[in-house]
Amino acid sequence: MRKLLLLTISILTGVAGFAQRTGIHQYLPINSATTTSYIFPHSTTARTTSVGDSIALSNIPSGDPIVVYHAGTGDTQGYLTGTDVWEDQAFAERYDFNGGDSSMKVVGILAQFGGVVNPASTHTLSFSIWDVGAGNVVSGSISTTGFPNNLLDSVTVPFTQIDASGALKAYMFDSASPTLQSSFFAGYSMSYNFTSLDGDTIGVGSSFNGARTSVPYTPYLYVTDLGDTTRDTVINVQNATMESDNTWYDNYTQNDSLYNDLAIFPIVKIGGPTSVGITKKNLTFFGNYPNPATDQTNIRFSLAAGTDVTIQVMDMTGKTLKIITQNKLAAGEHIIPVDISGFAAGNYLYLVHTADGAGVASELTVLK
Repeated sequence: MRKLLLLTISILTGVAGFAQRTGIHQYLPINSATTTSYIFPHSTTARTTSVGDSIALSNIPSGDPIVVYHAGTGDTQGYLTGTDVWEDQAFAERYDFNGGDSSMKVVGILAQFGGVVNPASTHTLSFSIWDVGAGNVVSGSISTTGFPNNLLDSVTVPFTQIDASGALKAYMFDSASPTLQSSFFAGYSMSYNFTSLDGDTIGVGSSFNGARTSVPYTPYLYVTDLGDTTRDTVINVQNATMESDNTWYDNYTQNDSLYNDLAIFPIVKIGGPTSVGITKKNLTFFGNYPNPATDQTNIRFSLAAGTDVTIQVMDMTGKTLKIITQNKLAAGEHIIPVDISGFAAGNYLYLVHTADGAGVASELTVLK
């Protein structure tokens, strides 16, 4: 037992040892009324995470203010999930299905950004979804469950159209993605020269470090033909960063020891009620019906464990029009009616959000 314990400690230390960057500071919440909290220099109340931080990671709880992490030891290093001195290229978070068949498509991305955009900026970024690649060996016996791979859909947006105030905003694709039948990543990418940003300092928000609940890596035992026991480790990639070398890295085990969730939510469209849903942590989302609707629609989802749930109905820009709060919902399936009798004809968005951090958005059409 003592030898096994030592092996476990050795493996966990080895995985945490992949962390490459230090000097990570947390800005004030990006939904704070103090707009200066998004502007360099960073807040004096910022906290620093240490390399090898082992507190546990998952998506954004409704009670957890969304923050933007500042990268580096100086005030010119940029945002950890945005423009930074390392010239990171892309950021993505994974979403999974609870079955093998689906009529679901992704029509856009909801995201929350903090920072500053120069009104004369000429930079652009692309909101995208990717499929999940095959797992790969990271180092020796350490492998991954797969990083973002093939691009499935994307829309390019000028920096000047990014709301960096911390508000939710929708960024719609020009056309819906292909029908999805397996897990995917949602996020954004950009290409830039950090020394020539001309005042553009933006980053996508996230939950506090330690807020994620999914397991960052899975140690397991296997016995070789010779009978000796070896411990292998699989990194469960939940959110990832593509660095300037065009290679994806897991944000917890390989990059920054951050175990959190990004403020990036896919806007999905499901063709009617289905037994196959999209799963994020505790939440499995099945869509709404009827859709289109006139006076009322019903949002269907299930919970693996009891929690509070918030439904946020928005216009197509992401501006909130209605909030429905359901406290202490039990585990199991739920159907929440939403009164839309006062809504004008047109298309709307809604976000289903759990207190433990899961969130999935979708599109609703109102007919009159």
